[in-house]
Amino acid sequence: MTTNSEKDESNDTQEYQDWPHDLSALQEIGEEALETWRSQHPRSPRDYPAVRWLDNNGYSHLRWILSEKHNMGVPEFFILLTSAGGSRGFEWAIDDVATIERAKAYFEDQAECRDWESSTKRTNRSRLNEVLPRFAVEYGDDSVLALANNPEIEPEVYRAFKEVCKSLRAELSSHDSAHSHLRAAHRYFEWLDRAGRIEYDPMDGIEDEFRWDWSTEATPLSGQQVRRLWIAAETDEERMLVIGYCVWGVRTKELPGIHVSQSDFDSNNPSITFGEQARKNGQGTVTLMFGLDALADLLDDRDRQSDWNGYLYPSNKQGRSFLCAKQMRKRFKKLCRRAGVTIEGKPATPKQGRSFYYNILTEAGTDLLEMAGEIAKEQGASDPKSVRDYYLTPERRRWYRRVFFRHCIRQVLPEDAYTGYNANRSFDGSIEDFSWEDSPHSSQDRIGNQCLNVPLT
Repeated sequence: MTTNSEKDESNDTQEYQDWPHDLSALQEIGEEALETWRSQHPRSPRDYPAVRWLDNNGYSHLRWILSEKHNMGVPEFFILLTSAGGSRGFEWAIDDVATIERAKAYFEDQAECRDWESSTKRTNRSRLNEVLPRFAVEYGDDSVLALANNPEIEPEVYRAFKEVCKSLRAELSSHDSAHSHLRAAHRYFEWLDRAGRIEYDPMDGIEDEFRWDWSTEATPLSGQQVRRLWIAAETDEERMLVIGYCVWGVRTKELPGIHVSQSDFDSNNPSITFGEQARKNGQGTVTLMFGLDALADLLDDRDRQSDWNGYLYPSNKQGRSFLCAKQMRKRFKKLCRRAGVTIEGKPATPKQGRSFYYNILTEAGTDLLEMAGEIAKEQGASDPKSVRDYYLTPERRRWYRRVFFRHCIRQVLPEDAYTGYNANRSFDGSIEDFSWEDSPHSSQDRIGNQCLNVPLT
C-alpha cells in the first residue's frame, strides 16, 4: 500500500527530474521567477526573491539544483541574473549567466593555481569584458558558452571573433593592447576547452591570422616639446590634449571618456576623480593645477550645446558616447605637426606624452630622495632612503612628491596654463621651505635645466 507521504515524495521526485540542470535553461526559469516576484512586490527593496517565496511559489528545487549542480547559492544566481554583478560585484557587459558563471570560476581557478593577484584578475577580467560584448554585437548572441558547444556553427563563431579582433586593432591604442585583450579572451576559452566544458575552442589560432606590430617603450616628449604643443594649441579642445596626456598622464582612450560628473570645481583643490573600473590602475584623483581655465571653458562651450551628453570629447557616431582612441591619436598628431613636435621623424603620440608625465613623476621621486638626503646629513644618518621611508609619513611623502611635480611642470608650461589657479598658490610657495641655495645641484636647477631642457626665466 502506498501512503500519501510516499505519493508526495514521488511527485516531488518526478518534478525534480523534469527540471533542467543546464545553467542557461535555469536562467529562463530564474527570469520567470523574477518577473512574477516583481509583479507581486513592486516596491520591495530587495533585488531578488527570498528563498521562502521561491519555496511557496513552485521554485523549491531551484536552490537544490544551483547548490548541487553548480556550487552556487540563490543570491549569487540572482545577482548574476539581475545585474551581472551590479553594485555587489563586477558588472559584466553581457547577460548570459552560464558564460559569466564560468568566467568567475576561471578567474578564481587562476588565482588559486597561478597565484594571480587581484590586480591581475581585474585586468584580465576587464579585457574579457571588452571582448565578449563586442562578439555579442557582431554575432547577435551573447551565450558564448552554448555556442562553443555547437560545432555546426564553429565557422560563423570564428568569423565573428575575427571581426572583433579587427575592431580592437582599429580602436585600441596599440597592437600590444589589442593582442592583450584578444589573448585574455582566448585563455578563457582554452581553459574551458581543457576542462571539457566546450566542444571546440572558438578562437583557436586566431592570433596567427594577424600581423602584429609590437611597440617598444614609448620615447617621452621633452619639456621643450610639451611647451611647443601648448603654444601651438589654438582651441580649448587642443589645450586639453596637452593637459590630459602630458600633465595628467591619462591613457589615450581615457581622456575622451571623462564625464563632467567626475569633475569637482567647488573645493579648494579642483579635481577629476576616476572610478575603479574606468581606469586600469584603479581609482585615482587628478588635481586640476594646470589647464583649469581651458577645461572650464571647454565644458562651458559643451554645455551650450543642447545635445551634449556630458563627455569631454563626445562622438557624433551612433552607438558611441565619446571619441575612440584612434580619433584622439589623430587629433594629437595633428597638433604635433603644427607644433613641429616629432619623435624619430614622426608626429608624436598621446602615449609619448604620457611617458613625459611618468618621467616627471620619477624625477619628483628622485627629488624627494635628495631632500631626504639633506635631512639625513643633519641627523647624522648615512641612508637617505631610511629617512624618506621612516622619518616622513606616507602622507607627507605624497605631498612632497606633488610639490616637486607641480614645480617641474611650471618650468614647462607658460603662465596661461595655470592662471585659473592663481587663488591657490600654496603649492608653489611650499617649494621655498627646502632652503637648498647652497647646493650646487639644487632640485630647482636640475629640474629646469637637466630633466626638461627648458631655461628657467
